[in-house]
Amino acid sequence: MNNTDRKRFAEIMTGMADNFRDTVTPEGLQMRFDMLADFAIGQVEQAAKQIMLTRKYTKMPTIADFVEAIKNEPKVEDKALVIASEIVSNVKEHGAGVFPYLADDKVAMHLMTRRWPYREWAAQVLESELKWWIKEFCEAYRAFDVNKLLSIENMTAPEDVKQLAGGLFKSF
Repeated sequence: MNNTDRKRFAEIMTGMADNFRDTVTPEGLQMRFDMLADFAIGQVEQAAKQIMLTRKYTKMPTIADFVEAIKNEPKVEDKALVIASEIVSNVKEHGAGVFPYLADDKVAMHLMTRRWPYREWAAQVLESELKWWIKEFCEAYRAFDVNKLLSIENMTAPEDVKQLAGGLFKSF
């Protein structure tokens, strides 16, 4: 987490302490920050919201409570269904002209730019096919390996391969 994340983290923890009518010492705040540093600030914030909304606790939750809440993320199938529904809603409301907001989800972004290029797909899809498309999207989303996507995005070709590929189509 960077300095902006550190500031947001402090705001989240201070807000939670206020919510639970508790206090957080600077040492306790630093310890929590260090212990939760492996998680993204968005995950910490979502966990805080979940913890506060469940009213399961009557005092400031422990670090273990945060880790449990973070790891208790929705199932992939549920997440895929929500995203597919948002895409369908976007198509119905805006058509092919407005790309749905998917920046927070690399898998959905990949699927809607590579497997189903959104603008072309949205211009051609029939309403009667959307039910089947949602099912297919969920299957593709579930089967997709995020680690594979990250390795593809960061892959570079050796310089000699780039030169060979660059000259392939010059004679046509």
